[in-house]
Amino acid sequence: MLLAAIAVLGVCRAFLAASIGLTDDEAYYRLWALAPAWSYLDHPPMTGWMIAAGRWVAGDNPLGIRLATVLTSLLGPIVLWRFAHILFGPAVARRAVWMVLAMPLMAAGGVIITPDTPSVLCWGLAAWALAELQVSRNAHWWLAVGVFAGCGLLSKYTNLFMGAGILLWLTWGAGNPRWLRSWQLWAGGAIAILLSLPVLLWNAQHEWASFAKQFGRVGRDQGWTFTYLAELIAAFGGLASPLIAVLATVGLVHALASAVRRREPRHTLLMAGLLPLLGYFLTHSLHGRVQANWLAPLYPAFAICAAIAALLDTRLGLRRIATWAVPLAFVGSAVIYAHALHPLRMAPYSKDPSAQLHGWAHFAAELDAVRAAHGACWMATSSYATTGQLAFALKGRVPVMQLDEPLRYVHLPPLDARTRSCPALYVELERRHDSSLLHAQFAGVSDLGTRERRYGDVPLARYVVLLLASPQL
Repeated sequence: MLLAAIAVLGVCRAFLAASIGLTDDEAYYRLWALAPAWSYLDHPPMTGWMIAAGRWVAGDNPLGIRLATVLTSLLGPIVLWRFAHILFGPAVARRAVWMVLAMPLMAAGGVIITPDTPSVLCWGLAAWALAELQVSRNAHWWLAVGVFAGCGLLSKYTNLFMGAGILLWLTWGAGNPRWLRSWQLWAGGAIAILLSLPVLLWNAQHEWASFAKQFGRVGRDQGWTFTYLAELIAAFGGLASPLIAVLATVGLVHALASAVRRREPRHTLLMAGLLPLLGYFLTHSLHGRVQANWLAPLYPAFAICAAIAALLDTRLGLRRIATWAVPLAFVGSAVIYAHALHPLRMAPYSKDPSAQLHGWAHFAAELDAVRAAHGACWMATSSYATTGQLAFALKGRVPVMQLDEPLRYVHLPPLDARTRSCPALYVELERRHDSSLLHAQFAGVSDLGTRERRYGDVPLARYVVLLLASPQL
């Protein structure tokens, strides 16, 4: 039954992945895959590598770009089932997988490819290897932990907290410090470091720009406030689904109490993998916004906590809540899928995240006609989102280049001098338009009005269109 559900959902997600347009971030990550590199400004390279492999197998289309996500959505639940089964038995494992399949965040994550795609999988694989280690006491599992942790470091910097969780487990779990005398532990650590070398080398060659960009957020203090914490809690309730979120909170408290009071091995391992990242983002939310997807690696652990709570013998009515938790979550996920495929209603200039999926093919064709009419040889932008979307829609027929943030594109061949000297059509969202940037780089800047990207008759976004000439090289 469970395997059938995973397979059916996999087919549904493959259909959706092939049928909807790319998000802005996906279109940008596709540019990574055009010339795979050791790493990139925003994130480690695994997402770009996965997209490159998917494009090689299925072509330069939405399904090819997202193929790795669809395959990951088939493997991830099996890894979760094995981890939960080893530690908590078949009943918890079965419920946990149903819950993770139903969660809206994981449903969206089963279609859209982001750095969370490999990050969540590698986090789960490393946790599974630790569970096998704990049960078997076979030190060779440390080598597998090192491989999966290293691949996680190639996926997203968030996976550094998996290392923090391992250290916490080594010091917290009863009898675990003895592993420090095992050569396999140190070999596993060496494997993880070796696998992460591409990221280190790229940063060393580019003045540690990626580290500065991502870790620089830690020092951006906006003053203490509970606003962002409230946002984070509300987002968790929506992305996990409200009833699953309630169960997960109860189960987390129960598991944490068991780990602290009795140092119960199963709960200790579960909490060690969850607490460092959760504690960091809860603290961060007291002075800065935490994007909901940043906690994505923890949602499988939240599903296990929810499954534990559903089986508790209490007077809180948890089993009645558990009866409706999964169906309600599936309904929420189905609504998200249906809205992404065919929005029931889209308000003009909507801030709906799904608006970025629509209207790009027609919009790009319209812009290309304007470009040709004015003798421009290439298109210019000033944001990665517009760059990525236009580049995908035009499929190499016309060069598209962002005029600022060149470090995002150092892996791509530069625009040749002949094309660069030719007039360019500048296209950018009105709110992102920076006239000072254009006048600093071009002597001729001519206003061609505005154009709208539309979904049917509904305008989604308005863009400034300018003709740029005489670059000031």
